[in-house]
Amino acid sequence: MNRIFKPTHQTPYKNLLVSGCSFTFNNSKTDSCSWPYYLRDLVNFETVYNVAQSGAGTTHIFNSIVNEIETNKNIDPDNTQVIVMWSGLTRTDTIATRDITRPWHHMSNYDFNNHFATLSIFNEVDGKTDLDNLCKQYKLLVDSDAQIYESLLKIVALDGYIKSKRFDYLFTSWQDPTPELDRIKSPMINTVKNLVSSVDYLGEFARKNQLLEPDSGHPSPNGYLEWTKQCLIPSLKVPS
Repeated sequence: MNRIFKPTHQTPYKNLLVSGCSFTFNNSKTDSCSWPYYLRDLVNFETVYNVAQSGAGTTHIFNSIVNEIETNKNIDPDNTQVIVMWSGLTRTDTIATRDITRPWHHMSNYDFNNHFATLSIFNEVDGKTDLDNLCKQYKLLVDSDAQIYESLLKIVALDGYIKSKRFDYLFTSWQDPTPELDRIKSPMINTVKNLVSSVDYLGEFARKNQLLEPDSGHPSPNGYLEWTKQCLIPSLKVPS
């Protein structure tokens, strides 16, 4: 992605590793239109490793960050900042072979290696394929509150994993997770709320400032940019 802004701050890190859902994934092959690339420009990262996937949930986010840290030789604690934007807590992912995942994920698909990639089991589907039927049956059989509980575990586990690897990292969320978290009872709820609340939620920031795309419900390019400037960069505390 071509750079479009001159730096206003200077990060001490060479690389930026990010994961999330469509609020983090860059849906253009030629233009920067999501926050990781605006952040790259404004704080002067050299390289973005964006392992987000549209429609992804907490399992994909957890798996993709761990996979990159463990297998990407360019990433280590001395040269890489990690930022995670958590997605909806009822979203479900698993790992499958690439021949299955490729036709299913038309916009984006994260590869773990030459054989495996993320397969999202979407909350809502309208087709009649085997995978459509799998999604429908899974969501009928697996209680959504159980998926929220599993998401809690993934968030807490990734926090501990990244700390153990000594990375500088930040957790945020595309939306306030409180309505989902309040559906279940767990001593982990306050821990997770604290982990993801250090930055204003991107979706709510864009909605409040009338910076949403009317059709997709995602922030406009200017919504991503203003959130990066006003919310994300101050939370990173990088020098001007």
